Amino acid sequence: MELYQLKTFVVVAEEGHLTRASVRLHTSQPSVSAHIKALEEELETMLFIRTPKGMRLTEAGERLKTKAENVLRAAHELRLEARNMGDELVGDLSLGLNTDAEYLRIVPLLTALAADHPKITLQIQQRASTSVQGAIRAGELDCGFIFGEPRHSELSAIHLENTHFYVAVPDIWKDKMEQGLVALADLPWIMDPSDNPLQKLIEPFFKSHGIKPSNQLEVDGDEVIRVLVAAGKGVSFLRRNEVLAANRIGQPVHALSYDELSIQTNFVYLKRHDEDPVMRAVIEHVKQCWELG
Repeated sequence: MELYQLKTFVVVAEEGHLTRASVRLHTSQPSVSAHIKALEEELETMLFIRTPKGMRLTEAGERLKTKAENVLRAAHELRLEARNMGDELVGDLSLGLNTDAEYLRIVPLLTALAADHPKITLQIQQRASTSVQGAIRAGELDCGFIFGEPRHSELSAIHLENTHFYVAVPDIWKDKMEQGLVALADLPWIMDPSDNPLQKLIEPFFKSHGIKPSNQLEVDGDEVIRVLVAAGKGVSFLRRNEVLAANRIGQPVHALSYDELSIQTNFVYLKRHDEDPVMRAVIEHVKQCWELG
């Protein structure tokens, strides 16, 4: 039997569905089915019961899943041990950014890593917080930054800071701003339509202040939102550094501060990668860049 067959077996058992497992494994559903069939033939036992709702482990499958997990864990530990034997850490890690690189201190991170571990390479992708978490679970990313707490128990999180957002108001509506939030309710509000943890703050925020903006412009992407606010196209929620950036590219932008507009910023990765020396090196440098003890 092959390790990839055991991995497929475990993933199908976790997902309970061939299609979801194929997405997570980055392969086709027929390939997943073929892996399971080959493993069942080699083991001479049925691992799953096929149902209209998906794949359910047999009693034998339940017992063998634990054995398969142990084999995969042993193989992973073998790779880690081999990587630890070298004088230099060597490896590639894919890193997800949920917002701009300046805020996430990516340049200092890359500079420090290059100085201490020149053979570690970070491959960077831009994604929303929810997408970062899903990509880590699916193996598309090794680690990343998110707003809010992890949604999945398989993820470890390092709390970097509590990030504060402001109601950002273009200068053309400064007079309305001075009258309070109610006076801003009928203005265009620029929102990110993605499944972003920040959205969980916004609805309660509007409700607590008794307003319900009727004119909402949905825009996907922090940078575009900054540009539109700077151009006087709407009101939105921006961090302090984004307000400053908007001021540099357009008319003055004013910031209204509210205590409830605060959310965690976390660095996340799979718990089972805790012992990976390359991951540990990246984690330590992230902590240094964020000045964590």
